[in-house]
This record gives sequence, C-alpha cells and structure tokens, in this order.
Amino acid sequence: MEIKYKFITIKQVDDEIFAKRPVYRIFNNSSGDQIGVLSYYSQWRQYVFSSREECVFNKSCLVDVLDFIDTAINNTKPDGGE
Repeated sequence: MEIKYKFITIKQVDDEIFAKRPVYRIFNNSSGDQIGVLSYYSQWRQYVFSSREECVFNKSCLVDVLDFIDTAINNTKPDGGE
C-alpha cells in the first residue's frame, strides 16, 4: 500500500511486519528521505507515529499522517489483508 500526499508519501516497504501488523514508512517527497514510521504499539493496541531525529512536521503533514491511519490502516484487517 502506498499513498502520496503533497509533501510526504507513506508506504509499506518490502511487506515489513512488526507485532503481526504492517509497518509503514514515511518519506519526504522532495528529498526521498525517510522521515518517520508508523508501527503497531501492542501495549496501546493502536498504531503510533515515530519521527526521525531532527525532523519537523507542519500541521498539513500531521493531518496527512492522521488521514493515513484513519483511512488506510483502520480500514485494514489486523492480519494486513484488505
């Protein structure tokens, strides 16, 4: 799965899995650098966002991350299937 927003792209790379759930990488559209990750945090039973050190995000990028969690991840079964 991959969704491209105005400034970032969020996608699963090489079918990476953690805690039996897909891991999603966040990339800067301009530089192509990975700037964050969305992974399942089993203690909270939900996905969490972790940014790379020294990365900054504006409101638009954070809204895009939340949109991805709400639309892409929450509409997917726990085993990663559609």
